[in-house]
Amino acid sequence: MVPLRLDYQRGIQPFPWAGAVLLVSALMVLTLVGVYYRELAGKAVSWEVRQAATQGPRVTGLQTADPHTADSKRGTADMALEIKHANEVLQQLTLPWGKLFQAMESSSGKQVALLAMEPDAEKQVVKISGEAKDIAAVLDYIRRLAAQQVFSSVYLQSHQIQQQDPEKPVRFVLLAAWRVSP
Repeated sequence: MVPLRLDYQRGIQPFPWAGAVLLVSALMVLTLVGVYYRELAGKAVSWEVRQAATQGPRVTGLQTADPHTADSKRGTADMALEIKHANEVLQQLTLPWGKLFQAMESSSGKQVALLAMEPDAEKQVVKISGEAKDIAAVLDYIRRLAAQQVFSSVYLQSHQIQQQDPEKPVRFVLLAAWRVSP
């Protein structure tokens, strides 16, 4: 067995030159990047000032041609598009979500599983996809949904019996129109 020699008092080590050189070079690179950033920021400010000075109204003959008219027409079109999108979002937010969810949850039973719900705010219709144990369960679900006061009409859009599944469930798609509350 080789004796183990432990040194609990370490002697003074030489100065780590490699680490010091690396630190100094990193500080130099950082300084150069800072100087370069200040130069670019100054150039950007001067270009913005120069651009603002050249975009004043131009005089051609006796009429003044404003370069902003094309921008204002484009801005008006962009604004109209933004307003349209905002109205669509507002229409989605004002849907009777609580009543729709409550009606669908209270109508579904143990034999029906809902897979998807796709509302169409413009047509005031919700497309409901689901799967049921058999066609009788689907028809019973349609009757229960039609009895809800939220919906004005409920129609079976399509159904398909899943032949590859041993239990042969029925996949279905319903269209339900909701009533508009004043």
